[in-house]
Amino acid sequence: MPTSAAVKASAKLALKDKWPTALGIGSIIFSVYCLNIVIAQIVSTLLQPIVNEVWLTVIAVLSMLLFCQFFFAPLLYGALRWFWFGSLDNDVSVNEIFYYFSSLKLYLRALSLSVRIFTRVIGVLFICFLPALIVGAVASPTTYEILGSEMPYWATYVWMLFNVLAMFGIIMSFIMLLRYFAAPILMINDAGISPQEALHLSVIISKNANGKTFSFVMSFFAWGLLSLLYIPMIFTLPYFICSYAIYCKNLIANYNNMVAPPPPTFTGYNTF
Repeated sequence: MPTSAAVKASAKLALKDKWPTALGIGSIIFSVYCLNIVIAQIVSTLLQPIVNEVWLTVIAVLSMLLFCQFFFAPLLYGALRWFWFGSLDNDVSVNEIFYYFSSLKLYLRALSLSVRIFTRVIGVLFICFLPALIVGAVASPTTYEILGSEMPYWATYVWMLFNVLAMFGIIMSFIMLLRYFAAPILMINDAGISPQEALHLSVIISKNANGKTFSFVMSFFAWGLLSLLYIPMIFTLPYFICSYAIYCKNLIANYNNMVAPPPPTFTGYNTF
């Protein structure tokens, strides 16, 4: 497996003559991302006189999740498709980003993968954060108010354990979710496999490479902080996506070499 620096260098080389189109795709993704936020704010404003703040937050988050599942994810997979085939030195039209909207079958294929990834994220987060949630409930005054009893003095010290378990949950959930890192690329690369098979294959090829994947993702930490300013995201998104596509290409090649290593190169007869 190449280093993160080598993957990034390959991504820059792949984008060398394609930056105008890549920036256009980054702008489209960024605009749709902003549209999602605007829609959530409009929904919140319209419902504010009707529901309380708790339900308002729930509805706003739910509207954003639905938008991501039904529109943003298929568009993102289409953009990833452009970068994937572009990184293989293919001449790909910018219309490729709307590939999964071109037919109902393709749209449902993208939607299926998106939903499956989302359910796995929720499941992993629940399992990893369950100990912290239990400890947090034990240390919360609300719990004892519901039970109609006084909060014991020792419960105030449990919050330290809650913080430790919460940090543990963040780390473990991140590591466990790396197993599905290559699933979108696997689905894009092979139209013959189902989204479920793409997830299964991602777990298999990532089995011995989670450390490398973790290092690769963390190498973009500074770029991620820069992207929090939103506007730089137009420029950083193409770099992120192209690097991701090239890393997954190497991840797949590494697995194939492990399963079926190339034959040794003939170097001549030993005359001694």
